Amino acid sequence: MIRKRHKARSVWIDITFSLAIILLTLSAIFLVFMTETGQTASQPDKKESSGAPTAPIETEEIDSNYPGIKIITKTSNDKNAPFAIQYPQTIHNTFNTEVKKYIDEVEASYLETMIEKKRLGETTTGELNISYETLPHSSGNYSFVLVNSSSFSDMESGKMEIRSFHLNSETGESFSIRDLFAADANRLETLASLVRTAILKDVSLKGHLIENELEKYTEPVWMNYRNFAITDDALIIYFDENTIAESLAGPPIVSLPIDNVKEYFASSFKLEIKEDTGETADKDSTEEAIEESGSDNSVDESSEQDVEEDGEAVVEKEEEAEVSPPADTVRKKVALTFDDGPDPKVTRQILETLHKHDAKATFFMLGSRVEYYPDIVNEVKEAGHELGNHTWNHADLTKLAPERIAKEIDKTSAIIEQVTGQKVEAFRPPYGAVNKAVHNMTGLPIVLWDVDTLDWKYRDPARLVQKVKENVKDGSIILMHDIHQSTADGLDAVLTYLENEGYEFVTVKDLEESTP
Repeated sequence: MIRKRHKARSVWIDITFSLAIILLTLSAIFLVFMTETGQTASQPDKKESSGAPTAPIETEEIDSNYPGIKIITKTSNDKNAPFAIQYPQTIHNTFNTEVKKYIDEVEASYLETMIEKKRLGETTTGELNISYETLPHSSGNYSFVLVNSSSFSDMESGKMEIRSFHLNSETGESFSIRDLFAADANRLETLASLVRTAILKDVSLKGHLIENELEKYTEPVWMNYRNFAITDDALIIYFDENTIAESLAGPPIVSLPIDNVKEYFASSFKLEIKEDTGETADKDSTEEAIEESGSDNSVDESSEQDVEEDGEAVVEKEEEAEVSPPADTVRKKVALTFDDGPDPKVTRQILETLHKHDAKATFFMLGSRVEYYPDIVNEVKEAGHELGNHTWNHADLTKLAPERIAKEIDKTSAIIEQVTGQKVEAFRPPYGAVNKAVHNMTGLPIVLWDVDTLDWKYRDPARLVQKVKENVKDGSIILMHDIHQSTADGLDAVLTYLENEGYEFVTVKDLEESTP
């Protein structure tokens, strides 16, 4: 009996063990099958959700208005992750490598953010813009100020960063704020004191200063003043967002008059010309003026070429010009428009040129810059020019939700009216991008253009004139930007040409009212 029971027990053990082996085998096969199927099925999803730009990236290299400096333009019209990037390139490889490294890092960070958002299943769209301004100094040095602006549709506000790069055009060497002040700790102390004083006096920063952080970010440490620009008129210091101030639409900017700081500069940055005799100074300033007005020469050369090609027709025009037109003659009209300002230097230069030609224009302003430069906005208004709305942050409104569209427009109209006491009467969408939602969210007339000077792209006064010549007609609206020095430099030649062609300069509103 004992042996029988033992035998029966061993049979059931064998059966149980066999079943366990079978189940484990089937489970293993199932897991392998599911893993392979999952990998096969998920592979297309991974590829589709990479988030990398699907539109081609276009790169263009053109000459700038400064010798030895080219402008690199890189654009992508990808519907989810578009970008437009501009940066300088020189004949000096070390400088080029330094700038390119920053550009590549910003671009890579932006695209990685978009890829990650896509991987997480988000429908976020983004936008990246990097532009730059070339600021020359009479010592032969250049400051290049890069403005990196990025925004995402799932964020209430975008991000703006300013980085500066500096070049001695003769030696190819970069220079820093330490070099500018001869690495002198006492001079740095003086700089810090001047900057703090300027910040506390700046009305545009009133109510935005972060008291606990102001001392920290303005203390005499070279790193605090690493982003700067030097011109013949000012030393400009750029701070990062949310450092010395908050709730601004961009980084705080402090401008010190050059007369307040030039005595602390290293000798290589001091202008000896002003210590010379009056005669020498006049001579040099005259030569400088001739050099800066190179765009006028281009107009003269063009006129001479016209005479050579059709001398008889030109003579007839000149003879007709000597005869006064009848009093009831209707003159041709053109509307000059300027976007993206105001700018503390360029806008003022443009206002002077407009005054010289008794010309009126329309300025489509960014609310963020109106907040920075309220005094300049009032100068535009007092000169009798039309004030226009160009959104707060220069966002592509067609990619935003209705509430974001309304905020971009309404906030800008509000700050312009607050600063000037005058209501905005026209609106220009950034990039000319308009859809039904944009139309529904603004009660202002939407103003586009028919003559694009491409001044943002070429930064060349001579091209500015040429673009106008090729495209202008009676009733034209000309697009320019009052943030580019090359536009200010070429405007006089543009207005002179249009005057000679019989055009009258009017605002967009006056142009529309005069159109049948």
